[in-house]
Amino acid sequence: MKNRHNKMYSPPIPFRTLLAAVTLSSALAAPAFANDSLTQEQQQVVKLISETYDQPDHKVETAPVIVVDNYAIADWIQGERGGRALLRRDGDKWMVLACGGDEFKKTDLLHKAGIPQDTASQLISELTEAEQSISPKKLAQFGLFGTPNDPGMSAHHQNHPQN
Repeated sequence: MKNRHNKMYSPPIPFRTLLAAVTLSSALAAPAFANDSLTQEQQQVVKLISETYDQPDHKVETAPVIVVDNYAIADWIQGERGGRALLRRDGDKWMVLACGGDEFKKTDLLHKAGIPQDTASQLISELTEAEQSISPKKLAQFGLFGTPNDPGMSAHHQNHPQN
């Protein structure tokens, strides 16, 4: 179709059509996994914890996961149990150093475990910030591991040292 200046004219695309096309293309381009908001490092930590500790009837929920340099702290819940995992990366492989509770929010303890002071401080600062949006019940569960209120040690958590 030509307009009055003898140039080709295309009618405008209706807004709804444009919006639908943009929405559809965004949905198709999005990754198809639940942890798409996690970094690759965080996904590696979640995968390690899941592969190591999941039970057929008790999957581990791991979040938040804080990674600073070659260290990570991951909050986890498995049924009535909960805690925090302290991890270190060697090369491209993560390993769980220990599981614990609220003591993993103490800079001096992390430093004594070999984590540089600045890294330990940043881990705790970022963990505290990430935990702001977590329910008080879940926060309490994260602090239970290894305490007298711990619902009991599962056999799968005896694979590594407890702090």
